[in-house]
Amino acid sequence: MVRIRHAARRIVASPPTKMEISMRRKPLFVCLNAFCLALLSPGPAFTQTPEATSKNTALAAYVYVQTSKGVNLYDANAAGGLTLVKGSPFAVTGLMSADNGKYLISVGTDNIHTYKIESDGAVGKQAAEIDTQKYSGAKCGTNYGQPGLLDHTGTHLYVSLSSGIDGNPFPLCGAVQTYKLASNGELTFLGDTESFLGQHEGAFPIAVSTISSNDKFGYSALSQIYASTFLAFKADANGALLQDGSFSEVDPTPDPSIPDGNYFPMAMAADPASHLAVLMNEPFTNVNTSPQLASYTISDTTGAIVSTNSWADMPTPQLNPGLLQMSPSGKLLVVIGQFGLQIFYFNGAAPITSYSGVLLPNVSVDQVTWDNSNHLYALSNLSGELYGFTVTPTSINEVAGSPYKIPGLTGMIVVPK
Repeated sequence: MVRIRHAARRIVASPPTKMEISMRRKPLFVCLNAFCLALLSPGPAFTQTPEATSKNTALAAYVYVQTSKGVNLYDANAAGGLTLVKGSPFAVTGLMSADNGKYLISVGTDNIHTYKIESDGAVGKQAAEIDTQKYSGAKCGTNYGQPGLLDHTGTHLYVSLSSGIDGNPFPLCGAVQTYKLASNGELTFLGDTESFLGQHEGAFPIAVSTISSNDKFGYSALSQIYASTFLAFKADANGALLQDGSFSEVDPTPDPSIPDGNYFPMAMAADPASHLAVLMNEPFTNVNTSPQLASYTISDTTGAIVSTNSWADMPTPQLNPGLLQMSPSGKLLVVIGQFGLQIFYFNGAAPITSYSGVLLPNVSVDQVTWDNSNHLYALSNLSGELYGFTVTPTSINEVAGSPYKIPGLTGMIVVPK
């Protein structure tokens, strides 16, 4: 189990153990959108107050936190501690979605905005704006609160359009549009892909959850009423992501003792070396089961995915899981639950193995992200708290001053230095 020593806030992880099949049980429903999990946190809070920061070459990252009053910028030092930058909050329209170090991108209901990032990380004036409703895919609806996703090059942005849950009860389609970000912040529409898959209530929304390390392929889980399937994308000659009609998969071997056992994807995250971590479930069984973690290898030429895992070597998270986040090194995988988070060792094509127990077990976490200096930041929206950890393959320590109390926060982006 995990112990937190309150004086030093050191977290000690239990050694890996083989999960007993008898412990698997059906999960509760978890929303797979990082911005829509229920939130609760009884933990202590540290109130961060604005203050000027000195220019410091030891900065590890800029941490942007969207609040009800604008975007706060925090300098993250070498130890992961945060200091609010003078001038915060900065005015931004729409949902803060991505940042390539030169421009911050936000997505509104109709329009996408880019903002110049100054030399000290501050958010400058708007550089450009583009209306998604002027391009193909607009017939599927508008953006419904989904953040845009930027590829590893920082030049291709993917935005989802749909009538959404609160819109047309019988949506015609769901769409993903691709835009190219120029060096001056201008956005150019490259193309879109549309899906008409759905049930009686109409088409399901579609989105890109993660991008392969070579930026040629995208993946997500297409949620349906009773189960979910892989939704795969492939970049065309212009760089636009289109649905991959020739996509194929080889899934983990299910437990032969479970009637009708078959794995379905719930969430996923790619590593930097053509592998994919996937949270899997077996919904169509008469046996109580819990989600397990699988690893796949991505073909660099076709985008097909193959897993050599088996039900017997796939770990089961100790929480009610909903989202995955890969570390920049690809060696650690974070599972976000309805309450708390858990860290696993990611081993490429080999089976994923256990590392920590459940961290922050009483905190409903919405989003986690990493810098490049072994710091993991976790956000809880309703409680208005931002937690920081230093995580290596051998130790997990909470950052001094964590959690930071930030009223009205709704999202986070970390830009490594």
